[in-house]
Amino acid sequence: MADVNLTAAFSTVPAGEQAEIKRTLVETIEQLARDDGSFTRARIVFTESDERCGLTAELDGVKKEGVPLQLDLEQLEDAKTSASARAQLKEALRLYFRRVQGK
Repeated sequence: MADVNLTAAFSTVPAGEQAEIKRTLVETIEQLARDDGSFTRARIVFTESDERCGLTAELDGVKKEGVPLQLDLEQLEDAKTSASARAQLKEALRLYFRRVQGK
């Protein structure tokens, strides 16, 4: 299992929802690591400000992508309970992680 270190900062999301969004992100990233086998350690920074979200990643010490992945707060909230929203999140993360790794 991948070692996922998530640092998150929220400004408008209530505390209970913050924990659910963090859990959803960590679970999705761990699943990507298992499925793809392309990294074993992920340092993730997630920020939300006025419902705008950004995510940056360092995978196994590599960070070749300086532009954060823009995420939709509604999609993150939907991904907590919807398989299709989670699949969309997973694919967005997969593509972003490939850029981070320079692939």
